[in-house]
Amino acid sequence: MELQKIECGKEDYMSILLLADPCIKMIKRYLTDGDLYIYQHGAVTAAVAVLYPLEDGGCELKNIAVLENLQGKGIGSAFLRLIMGEASKKFTHMLVGTTSQTQGFYKSLNFQYSHTIPNFFVDNYPEPIFENGIQCVDMRCFSIKL
Repeated sequence: MELQKIECGKEDYMSILLLADPCIKMIKRYLTDGDLYIYQHGAVTAAVAVLYPLEDGGCELKNIAVLENLQGKGIGSAFLRLIMGEASKKFTHMLVGTTSQTQGFYKSLNFQYSHTIPNFFVDNYPEPIFENGIQCVDMRCFSIKL
């Protein structure tokens, strides 16, 4: 598995980015200034991620998505480990905000709970977001030292 950084044409990956963040307006807010990384599986882009620099020397993982038909095969975990390795060259730590439904993925990679942003998904998205039939309300934030 090899990371590829995308400099131009970032919006060409919007369909995959939307798997993790259902709002084009929100994605565009962080895509311009963030670093987009992809993983190619043959001729197919299997996974994408966006790292956004923070003022405190860290970065935020704003988006990570794996094509639905390739999920559950360890691609996301392996991809995130590569992203963390790449991020460690420039940043001291990584922050990620997620839902209660997906927090286990980050815990399994040794991210530690940091804080909760109440009503984040209700206050910042035009439409309700549901995962596994449960409405996403609060954002749970996790971090890891790189």
